[in-house]
This record gives sequence, structure tokens and C-alpha cells, in this order.
Amino acid sequence: MSKQLSKNQKYTLLKLSNEFSNLDDVQKNIVNAEHRYWEPLTAVKNIPESVPHDDKHYLYKWDHFSDVEVITFDGKSNLSFIVSTASIESGTRLLKDKITGELLPREERLNISKVDTIFIESQEEVYCIIATFDYYELKRVEKLIGFGSLEPIPARFQSESDLFQWLFYKYIKNEFELNEEINLDSITGFTGTVVTEENKFEGQSDQVAELIIAKAFITNGYPLTSIQLVLQTNEGFAGFYLGKLDNPKELQITVQRLSNVVSLLGSVDAEISIPIYVYFYLIPKLVELYKLSEEEFTSGSKNKFLSEIGIEVIKTIMAKNDITINDLK
Repeated sequence: MSKQLSKNQKYTLLKLSNEFSNLDDVQKNIVNAEHRYWEPLTAVKNIPESVPHDDKHYLYKWDHFSDVEVITFDGKSNLSFIVSTASIESGTRLLKDKITGELLPREERLNISKVDTIFIESQEEVYCIIATFDYYELKRVEKLIGFGSLEPIPARFQSESDLFQWLFYKYIKNEFELNEEINLDSITGFTGTVVTEENKFEGQSDQVAELIIAKAFITNGYPLTSIQLVLQTNEGFAGFYLGKLDNPKELQITVQRLSNVVSLLGSVDAEISIPIYVYFYLIPKLVELYKLSEEEFTSGSKNKFLSEIGIEVIKTIMAKNDITINDLK
């Protein structure tokens, strides 16, 4: 079993509605061989009635089902989960014969994707993690699950701009130990909004927290929309991009290759154990730790911090451009 991610991987967290309170409900109503979704072949017009049903539709189904397993974080939190693979049909670029204009045989015009999908039972609620970079694969798996079965992501998983600023503050102040279990190893990227949503700013570097451009962005009070951080924990190492919700029903993260949780769950591949660990331990813990520090940070530390790095930015710009105090008068 692999202990670390062999490549960067994008994950999307969904919450199932309250009609699903445990994995038994999921296995009975979603993850089973009989549960299927047929997508009409809308890209091809005027398909003859004589064409069989299967040839006029794409099929989404489950073709792998694991047993229920249990994962423990910190010796305290037990989560049950199952892993399924969604088999997703889609069309190639060529659907019709170029000469006859007839619909090509099914096997010649189909792509079939296999998308790992993890269902997790936590606090009498059920969640789902879908592993794919492809937007259309994500939406097709959501169709297979059922859009009507999805609810907004709860607050314990949600990050905001102030949390990202707080993490920058902790890193720049060399306060790397967030608690007795989690250390902030580095901040290697961020995105933010300048004035309007149409004006985005992005920075990426192994030393992004030390870059003057990053400090200038933060000092000006522009809201951060995501942050790329590396955390060292008792269980291992995790590097991932964490952002604000663009969609209230989807929380997406991109986890860096080589992330590992060696001591966490030896019998399960990193591609499964790491996203569960990041979503259900690290992210809620970061939100919790920030909430405990929020009043002190926003009422005192934040303004002093912004003033300090603002002065540093001004001094750096002045030195690099031979600007004197008299030039500013």
C-alpha cells in the first residue's frame, strides 16, 4: 500500500442530506450495483427511435464497493468510511461517422472514467469525497449521487480570509506551533481579490510569506481567497491548497504529492487516508484554533501586525528605489 501521494490530487467534499444518517443508508440507496443514472445523448440530434436505449444514453454506475473501515485520529475521533469507484461514460470528440452521418457504434464513441469516491460517516452525518481534477467527471458523479441529496458544507469545514491572515501572522512571527499536534511548516502560495472578484492576485514560492509583494497585498487589506500551506503533524506531513467556498455545497482542496500519514492507517492507500485526514481532522482543527484566537487577533494583534509589515514594505521599496523621506513630502 502506498504511504504517500505519488502526484498532486484534487478532492471535493460534499455533504449528503439528513436522510442519510449512516453508511447503511448510503449502501442501501446509493452505493450498490442497481443504482444507476442514465444521461441522454443530447450532443447528437435526431437519433432514430430504433436505436436501443443504451446507445442513446451515457451510463453512470458504481463498479467497486469496499467493506466499511474505521479510521481514528488522535486516539479520539473514529470515522467509518467506504470506498467506491464510479464508472462514468462520456463521449469522444467524434460521435458520428464522417461519411454516413450515422451514430458510431457505442464502443467507438465512448470514454469511460473511473473516479474514486469515499463516503464517510461522521457525527451522525454522511459526507462524500470525490477524487478528480476534471469538472465534468465531478458533476457526473454528483448526478449519480443525486443533486437533491446534497446540502451546504457545515461551518466547521469553512475557512475565511481572516483565518488565512492569521496563518500568515503565525508564520511571519515564527509561531509555527499551532498546538501540541500541528506545526505550520511553510506557506508556499496564496490567492486574493483586488477591489472586485474580476481582479485576482496570485503568488507562489517556497518563501512566499517572505516576499515583499505578498506582504504588500496583505497590508493593503485585500481579502485572501486561498492559501497553500504545509503542516507537520504527529501523523505525518500534509501540503494542500485551502480556499473559501466558491460553491456552498462543495469544498475543494488540492493536496501536494508526497503528503503522507504513515502512522495513520497502514492498510489503506494514501489516496484514501490523506483526504479523510485533511478534511476531517486538519481543516476543522485549523478553524477551531483560529476561533479560539479570533478575538485577540482581530482586536489587537492583527492591526499591529499589519502596521509592522506595512512599514517593512515601505522601507524595502524606498531602499530599492533610492527614495528618501524628503521625496515623500
